[in-house]
Amino acid sequence: MQQKKKTIYILLPIVILVWGFVFYQLYGYFFSTPSYANTEEKTIINIDEIKKDTFSIVANYRDPFLSQKKIQTVNHPVVSKTNRSTTKKNSAPTVLKWPSIQYKGMIKNNNSEKRVAIVNIDGKERIVKEGTTLNELKVVKIEKETITVSFQDEQKTINK
Repeated sequence: MQQKKKTIYILLPIVILVWGFVFYQLYGYFFSTPSYANTEEKTIINIDEIKKDTFSIVANYRDPFLSQKKIQTVNHPVVSKTNRSTTKKNSAPTVLKWPSIQYKGMIKNNNSEKRVAIVNIDGKERIVKEGTTLNELKVVKIEKETITVSFQDEQKTINK
């Protein structure tokens, strides 16, 4: 029993010190005024020493909005035949000047089997259906990968 009392007398001051330190920290946290650092750094900037940042953009990547498929444009060379050996003047052969046509794709209604095509004609994108005529250009047939058009009684098939 003597031993227990000795141990309590030794441990009691240590416990009191620990709890005293805890209460001191809590009192300092809640009831003391905060101290702030009041030092200011003054930096002088010479505007003449600032250099402009220059950069260049390297945009040699594939456009993510364009497909990998090649766009086919229809351009026909003008062919004229003249016969100089005859004295009789022949009228110049008529050369058809086809408009620039690009077939972009097809939209199909599954219920009614009607189809419309997205076509770029001379830089203007249009939605057309079979039988539509635009500036003497008539859409004859619309298929998944091709479109058949006629211009001044001549028919051509254009691939996507």
